[in-house]
Amino acid sequence: MRRLLTTCGLAASLALTSAVQAGDFWHRNKVDFNRNNAWPEPFQSADRALTREFWHIQVNNGWRLQNTVGNLFYEEGSNELTRAGDLKIRQIVTQNPSHRRTVFVLMSETQAVTSKRVEAAQRAVSKYVPEGPLPQILLTDVDVDGGSGEYFDKIDNAYRQSIPSPRLATGSGGSSSSAGGSGAGATGSGGN
Repeated sequence: MRRLLTTCGLAASLALTSAVQAGDFWHRNKVDFNRNNAWPEPFQSADRALTREFWHIQVNNGWRLQNTVGNLFYEEGSNELTRAGDLKIRQIVTQNPSHRRTVFVLMSETQAVTSKRVEAAQRAVSKYVPEGPLPQILLTDVDVDGGSGEYFDKIDNAYRQSIPSPRLATGSGGSSSSAGGSGAGATGSGGN
């Protein structure tokens, strides 16, 4: 009797399930089977992309610093480009790879000074790219570490002047030869 009731209950539950649910079951079974057989690859691609994203961010930050026209490239009072600033913009818009030709202008403390700097950069860009689409000019708040060429030249000259002139050591012939030799006397007992 129990078997009959169990069999009838099972048959009734199977009859109540729709064909859509049965089709969905087999579809999910097939998807899970294929996913398990190809297991590491779908997840490795996502992991690789996530790992490489840090590298891409750092590369973009490096290009931004390389293409930043900072405070040292503008005249103090007029906010016009110096000769170095003009050459910097020329290098950015003519020598960099085409997808890295964005000019970044360092923001100033006031909006008026920043707009003058952007206008000066736009004039320089249009001078070096006379036709076609102009490279973008964007604002940045990250300044490049560095200083003026005069400052670094003074440091380099001071370093060179502080180096003593080369001179040969003076001494008697006998005392200088005892310092060299086989080295047995310098290491202690040579019989170890």
